[in-house]
Amino acid sequence: MAANNRSDHGSDENTRLYNPYQNYEVPINKSQYLYKLPTSPEFLFTEEALRQRRSWGENLTFYTGTAYLGGSVAGASLGVITGVKSFESGDTTKLKINRILNSS
Repeated sequence: MAANNRSDHGSDENTRLYNPYQNYEVPINKSQYLYKLPTSPEFLFTEEALRQRRSWGENLTFYTGTAYLGGSVAGASLGVITGVKSFESGDTTKLKINRILNSS
């Protein structure tokens, strides 16, 4: 992707010309664009492009559920660790299980 001139601008409607140095003081011609970037999302396989995406509501539900599940697992594991640390030498198995459940 060498330097493209403005004359290439109308050659492909699916790309846009981009000069990453346009806002900086560099010795590159202002009308010279370095990259032709696609205007549509790129996919490796056509199956990915045809697949329907989730809506914003589905994403909201999914990420809320994921965060809830992650927080539950983190809290339970922290509670188990706290419960195990609170064991005393004379505790029975039933008392140890009770400490773990109470701290979880």
